[in-house]
Amino acid sequence: MWVTNTYLYPQYTVVLPMARDLSSVAGVVTLIALALWVQHRLPSLREPAFSAVALALVPAGFALIVFGLWQASPVLLGVGAIVRAVGSRWIVMLVGLSLCHLKPRDCMLCIAAAFAASYVARWPLSEAPIEVLFLFLFVEPFAMVLACRTPAAATIELTRETVAPVDASITQPASYIPFSHRFFAAIFTFRIAYGFALVFESVEGVPQQTMLGLVPIGLVALLALKPRLPRADVLYQASALLVAAGFLSVIVLLGRSSGFNFVTNGLLFAGSECFEVLVWFALASIGSRNQANALVVFAWGKAASSAGLLFGATVGHGANALADPLIEAALVAVVLLGFVTANVTVFKGLSFQGTIDGVAATPAGMVVGCVGSTPAGMAGPADAGLVGMAAASLDERCETAARGYRLTPRETEILSLLAHGRNAAYIQEKLVLSRNTVKTHVQNIYAKLGVHSQQELIDVVESFGDEGGA
Repeated sequence: MWVTNTYLYPQYTVVLPMARDLSSVAGVVTLIALALWVQHRLPSLREPAFSAVALALVPAGFALIVFGLWQASPVLLGVGAIVRAVGSRWIVMLVGLSLCHLKPRDCMLCIAAAFAASYVARWPLSEAPIEVLFLFLFVEPFAMVLACRTPAAATIELTRETVAPVDASITQPASYIPFSHRFFAAIFTFRIAYGFALVFESVEGVPQQTMLGLVPIGLVALLALKPRLPRADVLYQASALLVAAGFLSVIVLLGRSSGFNFVTNGLLFAGSECFEVLVWFALASIGSRNQANALVVFAWGKAASSAGLLFGATVGHGANALADPLIEAALVAVVLLGFVTANVTVFKGLSFQGTIDGVAATPAGMVVGCVGSTPAGMAGPADAGLVGMAAASLDERCETAARGYRLTPRETEILSLLAHGRNAAYIQEKLVLSRNTVKTHVQNIYAKLGVHSQQELIDVVESFGDEGGA
């Protein structure tokens, strides 16, 4: 990413300055489309096909970029930037999914090592000729896929074998985080700061980065060695403080001396890099708790991140265009006020570690299969003749539970189907109801029974056979 920001994107400014923004928009659209695709059309998700397309698009887009720069063609450069962005987003998903197989401590150490390696690599790359840098950008996607594809493919295969998240989230709401969750809004808000830092006071499109970005790496290493600390929340708090300090330093030091850029941009980058580490760790931790929904979580998370980056860069461009330092400082003050306001209102009480820990691990048997599937260990329709007595007993317990919790007739029907392990898609088809209607009934049933998952519901129903029920 550093090579792209420092050496590739600045080349765009000569031919088509908006090419970077076009690539960002294309990336956001691609991630949103991918998230929606996975939520609704799981059987069509084929990792080999997606990876092959991505590995074709990225080098093809890069070739168009190079040719467009050589020929000074805005059209070729714009198309190439878009094509490269579309393909690269799938590769980013593979990297994220590969982290879902690591334990929290190992995951954090892996992320810290990756960031540290990126800083170490900057010394030789900064001295390399442009041809070597472009070769690096061409080869990098293939190396990333080679390193991450095997573990990521296992997660994708699990995703393909499950009930679509849009349906599974009805009966397992505690295992799924909707895009409306404040977690994603926080990602968007914090990435505005990174987008601003990349553009603000840039010289000919080259961001003014400093080695203060190493601060998050040391913090992450420390957190990895202190297992009892709420890692995610510490990173969140450090990010907020560094970003706020960066914006304040801009207001105070703006226009005094270019030498202060080391402080202002350094603080903004340190805070942004710290939050970037947090985003990777949080998304991977959530994905590891429910791998069936990991791809959706990463797609939504990275979409929010890219959108925030684009918005922040736009604000940064606006600040750079202002000639009056006072007006520029006022704009930065407005951004800072918005950042602080969001943290003390919208995100007040938001715990990243709490969000991670609040995601209930999904029992594999509860989501595998399609319409009519049942949890592992429970009898399906083909076994009905063998377990008639058990089924009758379960139906009686459902009736008893329904009376005890004062369920409506429709809720009683759905309770029985849920107790027999049926998923939302089956219930919709069996009772000829819409998805939203089933979702509403399930929410009401869970609220009345005081449960948060289908397995908890089954446990409650089964308890009604033990000496009169709960």
